[in-house]
Amino acid sequence: MGISAQASQHLNSGRTASHLNAYQPTHQDSAATRPDIATREDILTLVETFYTRAFADPLIGPIFTEVVHMDLVRHMPIMADFWQTVLFKAGLYSRNALKIHVDIHVKEPLTLAHFNRWLQLWSTTVDELFSGEKAEMAKVQAHLIAGSLHRRVTGRAASQHRTISMRLPEG
Repeated sequence: MGISAQASQHLNSGRTASHLNAYQPTHQDSAATRPDIATREDILTLVETFYTRAFADPLIGPIFTEVVHMDLVRHMPIMADFWQTVLFKAGLYSRNALKIHVDIHVKEPLTLAHFNRWLQLWSTTVDELFSGEKAEMAKVQAHLIAGSLHRRVTGRAASQHRTISMRLPEG
């Protein structure tokens, strides 16, 4: 028995448990001409390009520049450590990313719009610079991390999956 087209469309509506914009793999013809993320230098290029754009963004830029007063030059090696750890299991990042975002959220609430804009800028930057397995992983992991952070800073469980409990019959 097949699933109806309408039901299938609803199931694949692109909404995650936290309503972040769904990750969409990129299939562009020019992707073949871009390298994959392979080195720390690639990661530095990615995070520097991304954060330069994020700082200038009218929605999320003020969080970096006015709320946390982030020193972009000092922040780049930290973010490179983070993404090198995420993509290559390098074990270089040892900070508590959740606490950092909770502290920011206390100063200035981080909304779904903030997380979606961050993801949009991140994915666009990755796509413009790189193509390949690690580039796709960088986008997938960003979506998972952003979803988890958004759920956690808003007081929900980190997992996008809900636990289903059933009442056992009495007797």
